Formats: sequence, structure tokens, C-alpha cells
Amino acid sequence: MDFKKQLTEMIQAAGIPKRGSYRPMEVCAILGISPRQFWYMCEAWEPDPATGQPLKAASLDSFLLRRERRVRFDELVSYLKRNHAYQRKYGPDPQQMRLFDY
Repeated sequence: MDFKKQLTEMIQAAGIPKRGSYRPMEVCAILGISPRQFWYMCEAWEPDPATGQPLKAASLDSFLLRRERRVRFDELVSYLKRNHAYQRKYGPDPQQMRLFDY
């Protein structure tokens, strides 16, 4: 599945021009989430020290630009990959797999 193409179509459907990063309300429109959910997802983002991937799949990496939170286009593509229905349902969870390490 081409997640970059899917995100581009979602951006077009939201009526937002394609850019390198997006404001909170634009991300809400693209993903169809509430502002409260957006802030929860940004607060939940924490990288795994070993891999750099987020510990929680349903979180967003963001940055501040002139006192305004932004989310990169590439992070939105990565979010779609991490939260693809099949992958979330059947894919291995690295945190769960570590339980079997001795």
C-alpha cells in the first residue's frame, strides 16, 4: 500500500495544500480527529531508545515553530503506516516481543 499517495489524497479531500508540515487544525482535518485527540497524540509520543520508533503507535511526533505545534508530512505518512488496520491487528509489537527475551 502506498501511504504517501493515501496521505496526499486525504490532504486533497480536506482542501489543504500539500506542504512540508501542518498546523494542529490542519492535522485534525486530515486525520478526522478532534483537537483534544491531536494534543493527546502529541503528548503520547516518546521514542524507543533502541529503534527510534515511537513506543505508542497511535502517537504523533511534532515540533514547535514560532510557538505553534507542527507535524511533518513524513511523520503523517509514518503514522498511517504504523496504524494500518492489518498491521495493528496482526503485526508483531516490539514491546510485546521483548517479553519473551530472557
